[in-house]
Amino acid sequence: MAALKLLSSGLRLCASARGSGATWYKGCVCSFSTSAHRHTKFYTDPVEAVKDIPDGATVLVGGFGLCGIPENLIDALLKTGVKGLTAVSNNAGVDNFGLGLLLRSKQIKRMVSSYVGENAEFERQYLSGELEVELTPQGTLAERIRAGGAGVPAFYTPTGYGTLVQEGGSPIKYNKDGSVAIASKPREVREFNGQHFILEEAITGDFALVKAWKADRAGNVIFRKSARNFNLPMCKAAETTVVEGNAHKIMEKCTLPLTGKQCVNRIITEKAVFDVDKKKGLTLIELWEGLTVDDVQKSTGCDFAVSPKLMPMQQIAN
Repeated sequence: MAALKLLSSGLRLCASARGSGATWYKGCVCSFSTSAHRHTKFYTDPVEAVKDIPDGATVLVGGFGLCGIPENLIDALLKTGVKGLTAVSNNAGVDNFGLGLLLRSKQIKRMVSSYVGENAEFERQYLSGELEVELTPQGTLAERIRAGGAGVPAFYTPTGYGTLVQEGGSPIKYNKDGSVAIASKPREVREFNGQHFILEEAITGDFALVKAWKADRAGNVIFRKSARNFNLPMCKAAETTVVEGNAHKIMEKCTLPLTGKQCVNRIITEKAVFDVDKKKGLTLIELWEGLTVDDVQKSTGCDFAVSPKLMPMQQIAN
């Protein structure tokens, strides 16, 4: 039976049971997962939630680029100092955020990824022989993880046929002199209906770190919008899944890389609408039906004023 953890007070941990008959339910906005066998535990401290991840563990990390990544759980791993990790993720983060932090501290031994073009430290470590890298086509990576969660050991795909993926020899690790220390192995090839396919093995992990919208004490996890990227299949492909969720979206200070400064004049969330003034700060002007100002204060990471003309949230007019 797989363990299941939940982290409360903004961060939540959940473990799904791989191969236990878990079912995914999909909707137009969000998705959630349930498992037949679960052991659920909540944490208020992300470090406590990940401290049992040992050296040498295989960790599946959800998200796409910097979107939907479990940044607080990654930061917690940085604090535990765990080493020799195999990290499976669509990307390697950037130099100062996401998995880039664990690369910089040299806690990752091998990366299994698809897109790694935004991390200079990743490139340096790979080319200097300090990091093992298994590059995998993005769709193949997603299916390898999905197959692992479904209990399918391998599958055939046409992607990569006729390339180094099929032929083998792609450098996984370099020696310091630039020669290849570890090379990828050739894939088995079969023909179906006149088309060639290569065999790809499923990916499973010891732990998965994912980000979700909501989680409950029964172990149900809801993924919403862009945070669904790679987070959904990761849950089922790991023995223990740590879910980071309901964290403050409006903060006193931005913790993500800035894309613009003082360029926002209104913030619309699923709970409330704020006007933004460069000098006065935030003013609450609309509130979702059924919620109170106290509810918004609890889920907002900074102070705000309340408009004397506070009204229920309105539909956006065309």
